[in-house]
Amino acid sequence: MHPIHRVRSRVATVSVAALLSASLAACGSLGGGSGGSDEASSGGDGTITFWHYYGEPHNIPLEKVLEAYDEDHDEIEVDARHIPFDDFNRTLQQAATADELPDIALINAFDTQAMAEAGIIEDLSGRVEEWGEQDAYYPTSWETTQVDGATYGVPHVADDYAVYYNKDLLDAAGLQPPRTWEEMESTAARLAGDVKYGLAVAGGEGAEGATGLVLRTLAAGGSIEEFGSDAGVEALRSFKTMVDNGGLSKGFLTWSEEDAKNHFATGQAAMMINSATYVSILHEEVPDLSWDIAPMPSEETSKTFLSAENLTIGAGSGDADAAWDLITHLQRPDVLTEYLPARNKLPARSDVPGAVEDPVRQKFADQLEDAWAPEGDLATHSNEAFTLVQEALQATVSGSSSPEEAAQTAQSGIDEALSGS
Repeated sequence: MHPIHRVRSRVATVSVAALLSASLAACGSLGGGSGGSDEASSGGDGTITFWHYYGEPHNIPLEKVLEAYDEDHDEIEVDARHIPFDDFNRTLQQAATADELPDIALINAFDTQAMAEAGIIEDLSGRVEEWGEQDAYYPTSWETTQVDGATYGVPHVADDYAVYYNKDLLDAAGLQPPRTWEEMESTAARLAGDVKYGLAVAGGEGAEGATGLVLRTLAAGGSIEEFGSDAGVEALRSFKTMVDNGGLSKGFLTWSEEDAKNHFATGQAAMMINSATYVSILHEEVPDLSWDIAPMPSEETSKTFLSAENLTIGAGSGDADAAWDLITHLQRPDVLTEYLPARNKLPARSDVPGAVEDPVRQKFADQLEDAWAPEGDLATHSNEAFTLVQEALQATVSGSSSPEEAAQTAQSGIDEALSGS
């Protein structure tokens, strides 16, 4: 960790990894989940407790912006606490049971509904209405804060996915970035003849490994709620085709997004599907690499996938007014202009041009106008659903199931998760 002046930074040592959807029901009767709780006023001790799951180096830009706020507010001390991502939701649930929730929790955007329904975070509708800046946000980002017509958070940052491609390799092969998934299959195979991998994408165990397949399913006009339909089967067949024709290594089933970046950065992969997180990293690590990005390939449509986080106020916060002031400070365009490039993320609002001066990052930002994100019950159970999708991918690529069988197995699990069973 990097301690910074008066902002106190602590690391949690709780070691639990169960999903939020399996653990929040026990605290559903806690206060703060119903409308009107956002009117609670500060009467606390002047310390804003701020919980987040940013490990190094991602915590450094956050702690710097918290430090700057702290130095400008003599009456406030920000107590920042890092909790590992796998432990974060369960730790919040435990804190709710003990009535020890933080003033601010920086949460995965797709957990907002579950946390609101469990009474872990406060309804901010009244504060947002008075603030009046909700229309500045990209629609999909703002939608992640909505639960039954009420607002339970403010978007913090955004991210989405595109196709990175090595310009030199595509030029040498006389190829253009693929515009359709059929072109992706053939282009990846052609480029694999020149380098080790035509395409690199995360496919490892868990939700992250489902991202490419989710994007392929959306492009076919499908949805994750109905993954067992023709679109899900088509997506599985497409990835099996790329493995069979050599464009995609079977080893991608063990790769993370970081692994995909490493293969691309070292020239082993001609293309990769990844998020805007890696724009600055590639500039720093391989400044001589000639690369650009292209939108996700289309089929019925072209969709990118929103990755997002929301700033929320813990239920029953004794410093709710001070917490709200810090949240709105963090969303000031001038603050975001400085913070976001260092954080390697995109703005969740459209009025922060200074944060995307890099033309490549601007291309990512432009996609946020029509990005996809899980909503409703799917958002609550997104980790579980995406994990099932990744398992279908693994079964298809390994040959243990046909695409049709794998899609139906995933569908059964998704139906069970969404039904609340």
